[in-house]
Amino acid sequence: MIGAKIICGMALLLLTAAGAQAQSDYPNRPIRVVMPVGAGAGVDTAGRITAAAAEPYLGGKFIMENKPGASMRIGASMVAKAAPDGYTLLFTAPSPIVASQFIPPKLDFDPEHDFRPVAIGLFQPVLLIVRPSLGVKSVDAFVAYAKNNPGKVSFGVQGIGGEMHLMLEHFKKTAGMEITHVPYNSGAQAIVDLLADRLDAMFLVIPPIKQHIESGKLLALATLNAKRVNALPNVPTMAELGRPEMTNAIWFGYLAPAKTPDAVIGKLVGALQKPRADQALNARVTTMGAELSLLGPTEFGKVIDEDRRRYGQIVAESNLGKPN
Repeated sequence: MIGAKIICGMALLLLTAAGAQAQSDYPNRPIRVVMPVGAGAGVDTAGRITAAAAEPYLGGKFIMENKPGASMRIGASMVAKAAPDGYTLLFTAPSPIVASQFIPPKLDFDPEHDFRPVAIGLFQPVLLIVRPSLGVKSVDAFVAYAKNNPGKVSFGVQGIGGEMHLMLEHFKKTAGMEITHVPYNSGAQAIVDLLADRLDAMFLVIPPIKQHIESGKLLALATLNAKRVNALPNVPTMAELGRPEMTNAIWFGYLAPAKTPDAVIGKLVGALQKPRADQALNARVTTMGAELSLLGPTEFGKVIDEDRRRYGQIVAESNLGKPN
């Protein structure tokens, strides 16, 4: 009996030592980063930029893998069910982590318990965009137009139940407007329709539309960011215009399966946060209209909790959580 206990104890020590050795050698093979969007999307671009900046400090290679579909649920589900060894990560926008759980159909993973926050890569400001031919040049004018033409304003939504959709629902409620949302599988198609006057308005991030704003082909009425965006300094914030309840920004961040060891998370965080002083990286991100953030797990966790509370409340108030 005593001998059996000794053997079991030695086996446990060996397993523990092997696990510790594996963690100390981390990473000893490429790390797969799943992005739940198609190539070329804002999340995709941000993931590739931040991963490339972190690689020299990690001593390993990130392999970026696009897994779009089901409003980002497919890619998120893959990572939630992956081995918690640090070799599969998720790089995502908020919706599959903080919003999708409130919208049917039911998820096959638990966003609150199946992930560990690693780091936010950057914040991407959101703009309220309209086609110039709509004839409105301010947020107040847009709201007045929508109220005078109930249900006639078409507003593009990329991903039903995603953060952009929920922002629209909040805008409609707080402004007292009736607007028709038009679902899109990609922001690119919505931009084509905006430019062709087939769509009236949309919430969009800056990179794919910056040149259209600068050329006057699209009009930015406001940013939902807490402060004006350096790339477009003449665009006012919603708070400046008397609508502070619309203040919001989209984070793009790294998450790992829930049981990923602390030592592995620590190595990832250290590598991802090192480039924060890289002037070239900061300049490139600023040109995109984004803000380099690199918040670690604790701060990231607080952002997730606040977003989950915010979006859950919007869904409840808008009755979006009821099965179709």
